[in-house]
Amino acid sequence: MSSPTDERISALQEQVKKLQSQKDSLLKELDTVEERFEKMNQMYRKSFPVIIDTVATGEDLFSITCKDLSQALKKGESEGRIAYILEQLKTAVLKEGFILPGSKQKKGLFSAFKKGFPLSFIDEYKLSYHDVVNNLRSNLDEKYTGKLDNITARIKTAEDTADISEIRESVFSLIFVYISDTNQDRGKVNAFVQEVVGKILDIESNLSASYQQADSMFQTNDRFESVLDAEMKRLKQTSDVASSLDMLKIEVSERLVSIENALQKKQSKDKAIRDVAEKSRQSFKSGFAKLKQELDEATRYSEELEKKLNQDQLTGAFNRRAYDKKIEDEMERFSRYGTGFSLLLIDADKFKLINDQYGHAIGDKCLQEIIKRTLPLLRKNDMLARYGGEEFVVIMPETDLNGGKEVAEKIRQTIEKIEFLYKKDKVKVTVSVGVSQAREGDKNHLQIFERADIAVYQAKAKGRNQVIVN
Repeated sequence: MSSPTDERISALQEQVKKLQSQKDSLLKELDTVEERFEKMNQMYRKSFPVIIDTVATGEDLFSITCKDLSQALKKGESEGRIAYILEQLKTAVLKEGFILPGSKQKKGLFSAFKKGFPLSFIDEYKLSYHDVVNNLRSNLDEKYTGKLDNITARIKTAEDTADISEIRESVFSLIFVYISDTNQDRGKVNAFVQEVVGKILDIESNLSASYQQADSMFQTNDRFESVLDAEMKRLKQTSDVASSLDMLKIEVSERLVSIENALQKKQSKDKAIRDVAEKSRQSFKSGFAKLKQELDEATRYSEELEKKLNQDQLTGAFNRRAYDKKIEDEMERFSRYGTGFSLLLIDADKFKLINDQYGHAIGDKCLQEIIKRTLPLLRKNDMLARYGGEEFVVIMPETDLNGGKEVAEKIRQTIEKIEFLYKKDKVKVTVSVGVSQAREGDKNHLQIFERADIAVYQAKAKGRNQVIVN
């Protein structure tokens, strides 16, 4: 009759064969993908220069940059060099106002008073948002390409503050979709969202500065008009006093009327400009406030989603997904810096019997109580996760075997005190705990887990409710 250890070894051997088969399949698939990629790369490098040479016929910055790109593709230069030239090409498109044949330049409210702002304001705005979109494009999956292309097209034709608000809304809408869709590490997602929104805040802050400059211009204009009004009044008074010089009085009066009419027209135009600017400023202020609110919502939503993705819904402990990430991080630290850690594998004793005899509700209560009693015994940087079924795992950074064994014993002693009353029966809960640590020569965390798993089997074989170190 085979022992539990033999059965475990046999199961592990079958698992190794299965993983080896999956590995071979993935390697073949990778070879196919790399071959297809190489063929496409050769086709692009051969075909694109011909197309680019046909377009780049002038001596403007756009054409010169296109020629540089063509030469780089022909020579097979590095991806970094080609990426740099593409950035230069993007700048040339924006600076020279390049428009595709048959398309029309969009005009908006902003063009009515654009001259009051720095000449490069709109171009700087477009370049800034192009950087944001490029950042999104380099980090997001291909399924977002269509939406990013749409935003890019709208950036090229943007002229007024209404366009700015719409583009900002589109970017935030895309970010929210990305947060909801992605299953990547939520910490990295949060950092990426913060980076993108930080760039948008910088863009909007620069826009606010432009409005302040426009306001200063209007204030200076007001002071000029005030001085001109005062001078006109004095000139009128002088004209009234010079009654003996009737001809001079008539001539000066006519000039005053002409100046006054011109001034009124100017004031009327300035008022229209000011009204448009004020309307745009109010729109920007409300949009900026909404931007900050959306940032808070995006961050909070991402954090809540991260918590849900990493939490076991029954017990409240971390789940297998969170464990996999944590153990990978600890293994990387161990491999790079030699920072050790211990692993505790906790298995509830006779759990199937509890489920069968008292029902799954009592079984679930037992698991919840194990987590509730164990958490206070751990440090803040320790991780308690539900590995699967009635198995739990504890990762203890910078802890040796003795330290791990000491904590494991405290957990065992605490759990054995748990009792439930089911009708007239007392339901007791105990656990078997296996303890292992990272050792010199370990190549991956599975080796550490397997030692802890073997220790659990030994504890079960010796009567359960024990701690075994391996």
